[in-house]
Amino acid sequence: MSTATDHWSNEPGRWEATLTPEAYALIARISVPKLSPDRSTVAYLRSFDGRSDVWVMPLDGHAIQITDYATPQGADPGQRQAFPLAWTPDSQTVVYASTREGKLWSVPAGGGAARSSDEGPGNHHSPTVSPDGATVAYVGERGEKVDIFVASVDGSRVQQISDPDDDGYVSNPQWSPDGRSLLYVRWPHYDMPWDEIAIVVADIASGRRTTVAGGHRVANNWPAWSPDGEFIVFLSDRDREHPNLWRMRADGSDAECLFDQLSDHRSPAWSPDGSKIAYTVSANCEAQIWVWEDGAARQITDVPGVHGDLSWVDNNTILCTFESPLVPADLYLIGLDGSRQQLTRSATGGVLGGDLGLPQVISWTSHDDLVVEGMLFTPQEERPGEHPLVVHIHGGPVGQASKNWTPWIQYLVQRGYVVLVPNYRGSKGYGRSFMEALYGDWGGGDLDDYITGADAVIARGLVHPGRVVATGGSAGGYSTLICMTKAPEYFKAGICRFGIADLTTFHENTWIFERHYVAKLMGGTGGQLGDLYRDRSPINFIDDVRNPLLILQGQEDIVCHPSEMDKMTAALKTAGKDVEYHTYPGEGHGWKKVSTVIDDAYTSDAFLVRAVLNR
Repeated sequence: MSTATDHWSNEPGRWEATLTPEAYALIARISVPKLSPDRSTVAYLRSFDGRSDVWVMPLDGHAIQITDYATPQGADPGQRQAFPLAWTPDSQTVVYASTREGKLWSVPAGGGAARSSDEGPGNHHSPTVSPDGATVAYVGERGEKVDIFVASVDGSRVQQISDPDDDGYVSNPQWSPDGRSLLYVRWPHYDMPWDEIAIVVADIASGRRTTVAGGHRVANNWPAWSPDGEFIVFLSDRDREHPNLWRMRADGSDAECLFDQLSDHRSPAWSPDGSKIAYTVSANCEAQIWVWEDGAARQITDVPGVHGDLSWVDNNTILCTFESPLVPADLYLIGLDGSRQQLTRSATGGVLGGDLGLPQVISWTSHDDLVVEGMLFTPQEERPGEHPLVVHIHGGPVGQASKNWTPWIQYLVQRGYVVLVPNYRGSKGYGRSFMEALYGDWGGGDLDDYITGADAVIARGLVHPGRVVATGGSAGGYSTLICMTKAPEYFKAGICRFGIADLTTFHENTWIFERHYVAKLMGGTGGQLGDLYRDRSPINFIDDVRNPLLILQGQEDIVCHPSEMDKMTAALKTAGKDVEYHTYPGEGHGWKKVSTVIDDAYTSDAFLVRAVLNR
């Protein structure tokens, strides 16, 4: 006789979750804090339901929203290294890159009407105001060209700073403390910033440009002037596997690695007196704050999660963002003694009472003996051999899965799924050799990493070996399609969000910053490597698909153009395959609207029940 415990609703995958999609969809995203020059006030972006706004908060007061008509652009710290916010030197005004015609706007920090300046055609971002407050430097994207410009604050006078004959990409302009020079980074159009990037110093009066840190297959990135303008701190992987903390003089001389470590360093920032440098260290799928001083470095934080966007309030206090699998991103003050003060509070009650869990960091050996690391999320109640396994593949593909706020994973786990998040070959954080192990083999060796990772989890005895699901977005969406076409018997279902179907045509419709990316990943162009491109394009293997697919796509996506998933879905339907296709008007490369986040969660949940649990 069956009992209540045998009821189908007790099956892992059907459990009632404490955390609901509504609870996490209603959370605003806090990002890109920018401290005022007098270090009393922070400006930041608050994004909610498809809209971002600039908020300003005195460190000892309350936050106010200061934008309304002209909304700010979002940040893109990855491919474009683009940022939207800057302060005037008197700490009275915030300058920001707006979505309205791509122009720069300024608004009083205490509230008031925003005004625009006309710096010419194109989309403009990453503003920085000169120390005398008379001019603003920024990045201008004009058609196929990306350049650094300097303009008077009203936009009436514009001067190009970067080389007009250079077809590379530039970003992150920063004024020297004396206002005579401008620092920026430049990378070739056929590379990404993590492949090769140089640091350039331009003299404003003469227009002379000097590459102060460069090199073939060397990433010199995230430079920052010392307070006295004598030195530049930056991150570099020259002569080593990982980007570590370096310092050089303003002319590029006397470059030295300040701290050699087998981990990626990020987000360097000088203390006000120039005696210390804060930065983050990527290890154990976390980003913890370290401080370098007098030739030695020490770790300041240890709370599991990801710290970022560092700046100094005073010589003993650091402002940063922090998020983890347990809490969404917020602003914090971190003391050098390890003390923490939370400034913003974006979590809803449904999240704070959501009974969330941290992952275990695990490693396994892939088929070619490469050691791969990942995160394993497991339900609090374990039923050996019964849990479905979701392999959650991060985007990029040169990206990294860390202990960030990813609420859909928490929802899946509470429903009874085990979730594996692999940092497969090609991921950041594990050295250049590990990253470049993907090059020339995208859709090959990384597939082995997903399968061997899932095998390692199955060997633990917790999951059902016949219920393995692949999912991911962007490059992770492409990888999901690879899983479903190249390993159709292994993966019983797939959820693909804004993926790639055809590598031979992807470059035709994507934005300029990724037009040459596939060629980098494949080791050449489609014209040079036609057979490889055809072999790694899921659209060519429709007949091999055996199991159900759910495809989700934003209609305004300029990175993974909707045409990719349109033709993949059409081919699957023509072949009589089991495919569901949902498109979202107004959404781009990732979801911003509350309704989309909620619909994604429930659509995916219903699909998994039908395609995995009911089969």
